[in-house]
Amino acid sequence: MINILKKIGWFIKEEKKTYIFMFFLLLLISAISLAPAYVLGVAIDTIVSSSLNLKNFIWLLASLITLPLARYFMSFLYNHLITKEAQKLSFKLRYKYLDHLFKMDSKFYEKYTKGDLITRVTSDLEQLTVAATSLLEGIIFNIGVIVFAISVMSISISWKLTLISVSIMPIGLTILNIIRSNKRKYYKVHQEIYAAMTEKVIESVEGQKTIRAYTMEENDLVSQDKAIVNDIESWRYIVKFENWFNPLFEVIYGLAYVLAFAFGVYYIINQEITLGQLIIFVSYISMLYAPIISVSTMFQQINNATISATRIDEIMSYVPEVHDTKESKEILNFKTIEFKNVSFQYPFDTFSVLKDINFTIKAGQTIGIVGPTGAGKSTLIRQLLREFNVTKGDILIDNVSIEEFKIEDVHNLVGYVPQAHMLFKRSVDANILIGNPKASNKDLDRAVKIADFEKDLLYLHDGLSTLVEESGSSLSGGQKQRLSIARAIIRDPQILIMDDSLSAVDAKTEVNITNHLKTFRKGKTNIIVTHRFSAVYEADVIYVLENGTITQSGTHEQLLKEDGWYKRQYISQITIGSDK
Repeated sequence: MINILKKIGWFIKEEKKTYIFMFFLLLLISAISLAPAYVLGVAIDTIVSSSLNLKNFIWLLASLITLPLARYFMSFLYNHLITKEAQKLSFKLRYKYLDHLFKMDSKFYEKYTKGDLITRVTSDLEQLTVAATSLLEGIIFNIGVIVFAISVMSISISWKLTLISVSIMPIGLTILNIIRSNKRKYYKVHQEIYAAMTEKVIESVEGQKTIRAYTMEENDLVSQDKAIVNDIESWRYIVKFENWFNPLFEVIYGLAYVLAFAFGVYYIINQEITLGQLIIFVSYISMLYAPIISVSTMFQQINNATISATRIDEIMSYVPEVHDTKESKEILNFKTIEFKNVSFQYPFDTFSVLKDINFTIKAGQTIGIVGPTGAGKSTLIRQLLREFNVTKGDILIDNVSIEEFKIEDVHNLVGYVPQAHMLFKRSVDANILIGNPKASNKDLDRAVKIADFEKDLLYLHDGLSTLVEESGSSLSGGQKQRLSIARAIIRDPQILIMDDSLSAVDAKTEVNITNHLKTFRKGKTNIIVTHRFSAVYEADVIYVLENGTITQSGTHEQLLKEDGWYKRQYISQITIGSDK
């Protein structure tokens, strides 16, 4: 409980006026909920004693009508307020969680799967929100009813009868909860199984085209079925125990009823209590059942929420290796970028992808990076995106380590077109404007022209307003690439990185894009990673990367004069092209 309060303490402070009001509202509701039974008992004693008159009758009738109505309106007001607070809390928790995710580095996303992260922001946060918002009602209302009822039973009816009949309930409940607590530990296991199922469903939905293309529907359904069955069996284990456990308290509660009635009749015979008092007493015994069960359920919710809070804390307390410090510097432009003895190894790998890389990029240059598949080309240029810290060596911007600059400023220097093109389900222009939401229509048209996407607008039924389907499924591979290029271009970045971004376009389109880049990005830095030499033959410097090391560098003409990978591959491409 303390752990939950710590997690939402900031929210209670923000909403303290509302919480104070709801606190007193619950006290009133708990007191009023007991009043009708008390009035009924008084009415019975009044009738039995033959002292009923018109005035008493009107007062009793008015009380029996007014009290339930008062409770109804107070409960309505409380439910409205607590629902509103729950929505606020849920929104703020999710906002904080998602905001934290945007600050994470690539190592974090290698460690946690999408399914796991989604489960934590949905199921786990829901558990925390439910516990946090029901905690007030669980403590104030239910415990209030229990305390008020036992107080009335002890003080105004019989403390002996209260001790005999009521004491068995908390003792029995405590014993049963000790048994239940051992089973609650399994809830964490269930959350992990649920996360695995979510990950499998996401994988199947995202990969449905590939699954269909290879007619793997049946195999995938078997895998999905296995994941879903594991989740169902896991939940069934929890439900089975609860179904076996919950009726045990009803047995204990039934014993309390028997003791109250038996000893109550005995005390009536001995004239220690009246018939009306026994009816009030038995009514209060029946009223204790729901609050005590609710308190027990509340502890279950707190236990589940504590496990969920621990899982959320694991994410929220994660400190990325790539992060800003108070001393981080601002940067708006640069003159040189130097890779100095840079080596890099992915966090969960056992080998270095890059080894002792040394080269310099001058502002305004066009740099080509080529090499065989798996040589580390994408890994090399991604170092400029600050996704990871380099394992060894340093990257210097104007002789200052890149790690000393603000991450956001470094990102703002770069426009990156990745190999995998992530498009969103929104219009074409909205997808492009992600690169610069404040761009003008003129900037938009310019980006479309540079990416050679103008001709495609003729075939899109609503032009720039055409809705792009999820993950760009309504566009061809080439269109996706050019849309991604336009998104990077509209930023007008100091450095444009194109990571094999022309692989899906035809030769004419490639020429158009490279010519546009020369015209519109004159004086800006361009880094082109490619397998096709036609995209880099006019580059100022071309670097050949093999097995994570730079083996050659120079202009297109210089590299053709050397015996090496570049010349061999160039001749191979020319030969294949001539055969066609």
